[in-house]
Amino acid sequence: MLKPAGCVIFILVMIAFFVICFKPATHAVEGYEAPNDSEYYALHIGELKTELEDNLFPLLEGIVDCEEADGQLRVFIKDASFADTAGSIAYYYDKELFIFEKV
Repeated sequence: MLKPAGCVIFILVMIAFFVICFKPATHAVEGYEAPNDSEYYALHIGELKTELEDNLFPLLEGIVDCEEADGQLRVFIKDASFADTAGSIAYYYDKELFIFEKV
């Protein structure tokens, strides 16, 4: 049977577990700030491609290629870093602007 101090430690460990496990993941990239919002880039997809290739992609891992396709950007990402890289891009811009593909 647990003593009162053991109960307190158990509760603190459970609280730490819940905070760590259920904290929303942020995929912000240090040193990057989006110059325009997604509404602007929805109308200027070529400028979005240039912005990403020049400023965001060099800060991310696993980007293989990026091309325009049907008013969206198709971004090819290596499988090993797919979730983090796609999450980082989607952190700054609407997912509707992209087609993410694993390679």
